[in-house]
Amino acid sequence: MKKALIVTAFARFVKSFLTNDIRILQNQGYEVHCAANIYHPGAECMEDYFTEMGITFHQIDFSSNKPISWKTILAYREISDLLKKNQFDVIHCHTPIAGAITRYACKKYRKRGTKIIYTTHGFYFHKYSSKKTWIIFFTIEKWLSKYTDAIITINHEDYDNAKRMKCANVYYIPGVGVDTKRFKDVNIDRSLYRQKIDTKEGDLLILAIGELSKRKNHQVIIKAIAETKIKNVVFMICGNAMTSSNTKKDLENIAKEYNVDLRLMGLREDIPQICKCADIGVMPSTREGLGLSGIEMLASGLPVIASNVHGIVDYISDGVNGYLCNPFDVHAFAKAIQKLSFEEKRIMMKDYCVKAAEPFDKQYSYKRMQNIYSCILE
Repeated sequence: MKKALIVTAFARFVKSFLTNDIRILQNQGYEVHCAANIYHPGAECMEDYFTEMGITFHQIDFSSNKPISWKTILAYREISDLLKKNQFDVIHCHTPIAGAITRYACKKYRKRGTKIIYTTHGFYFHKYSSKKTWIIFFTIEKWLSKYTDAIITINHEDYDNAKRMKCANVYYIPGVGVDTKRFKDVNIDRSLYRQKIDTKEGDLLILAIGELSKRKNHQVIIKAIAETKIKNVVFMICGNAMTSSNTKKDLENIAKEYNVDLRLMGLREDIPQICKCADIGVMPSTREGLGLSGIEMLASGLPVIASNVHGIVDYISDGVNGYLCNPFDVHAFAKAIQKLSFEEKRIMMKDYCVKAAEPFDKQYSYKRMQNIYSCILE
């Protein structure tokens, strides 16, 4: 039986973003293995997930934020041992550090016929990066592209940059896809559900969805809310800290300092319902390959205030279905929140929000990945 290896830094990433890839490979006759680090918050469910999906899991001590460390050396040794013990027909890498380590370790296996695919969920460099960041990370990605049979990008800026590298096959897909119908058609009693999540009907509920991390830049929203001086604002974040145990405490301290009502909800299974309860969505990330949560909020009819970076600009149109801001400009975010504090403005944007999410529906991503796998692996 043909064997495929999925590689990513953190195991939870597989369940969140790669289930469709796995199903496509299995339907094409592959025995699927996964190499990742399972020791992180939110991964408690992953052993059961791998069992249910029929995946063979291999623990690799990847780091997601320390490219130069002893963990990198350890991860390289572990992935090298895994490759020696198994003959994989295709290896599909995800996330920058794990992808770089694995592609370098796969050089000789690629010469023997193993196909190497890399999906970048957002290059570390983009048009707002410093010159130093651009030179370092573009150079690394360009060098590794020589050892890659296909690069898959999820935003148009990355696609253009990948075309400048040495890989002959570069593809664009609209992310891993969102079940837009699940968000668009959810039917709840908004008042009752707000009570369930301890929010009053008169509150202005601002929602962020995603991990608690420095890159997600949630503190800029806390400061912006304080600047608006709007009463009864609740800032709700659905997501866990993935890498730093101090992130949650840091946000709580900033909220206390600025007297902002912050609700950290952790991982939730009722995101569509919470989206329907919210008034404004926010995505202030400093870097974002695409940002599925932004698309989920749009599909719910929520206007989104977001950073004008990377993949976000593929679906947020300034003044049409939300507002785009410099990720470090507190005043710009405050001004946008002020505009969307008026219900009439939000209602005007609702249909544009829903329409903007449609091209990112999961059906399009699934079909695109089927075609890419068939093309590369035939």
